[in-house]
Amino acid sequence: MTASYRHSPVLIFLVAAIFLCSALPAPVRAAAGERRYISDKLRVYARAGAGNQYKLLTPLTTGDPVRVLEETADGWVRINYGKDREGWIQKRFLSVSEPARQRLVRAEAKIARLEQDNKARIASLTETNKEYRKGNTALLREVKELRSKLKKVERDYATLRQEAAGFLELQAKYEKLEKEDQIRRERENKILAECERLRTAYRIKWFLSGGGVLLIGFFIGLLMEVFRNRRKKSTGLSFR
Repeated sequence: MTASYRHSPVLIFLVAAIFLCSALPAPVRAAAGERRYISDKLRVYARAGAGNQYKLLTPLTTGDPVRVLEETADGWVRINYGKDREGWIQKRFLSVSEPARQRLVRAEAKIARLEQDNKARIASLTETNKEYRKGNTALLREVKELRSKLKKVERDYATLRQEAAGFLELQAKYEKLEKEDQIRRERENKILAECERLRTAYRIKWFLSGGGVLLIGFFIGLLMEVFRNRRKKSTGLSFR
């Protein structure tokens, strides 16, 4: 029992040490070739090795893009910052995203471009709006004129319908009278033809009557001559 109590603090220390070691985060290896940026630091130097004891190589400024080659557990990263140029830098000086200063500069430039574009668009829209207003005024005037013309056309159409109704009625009456006149003319033609036939027959009748009278007169004259000659013979008178 005494020995177990004597060794219990050691066991407790070992267990605590093992627990703390398991609780520590494992070192994270950056993907080879991952792009990073020098963070918002005015100037930092790349070193020849992973530690402050190594000599300084090249100064790097905020926003310089670098490419991660490898990473140590104590926070140093080997980087490539140009053609055949490599060095080590502390991980805390690197940022996955582009530094805010450069993003701010780019955002300000983009905002300036957008403001310039917006000014140009506003000017263009203002000019277009003026043209539309002019065109709208002209269109309203034209619509007003067209409405006035439409009303006039509607009135003329109503008048024309009334006149057309009267015209159709007159046309029906005219056609009826024309048919009646055609029938009357046909009847007149028949009557005239009958009159002409009767006139011709009458002429022929008178001609025949005149001829008969002439023949009768001729025969009467001839008979009278015969009687006269006979009377002369009977009385003995001779004119030779």
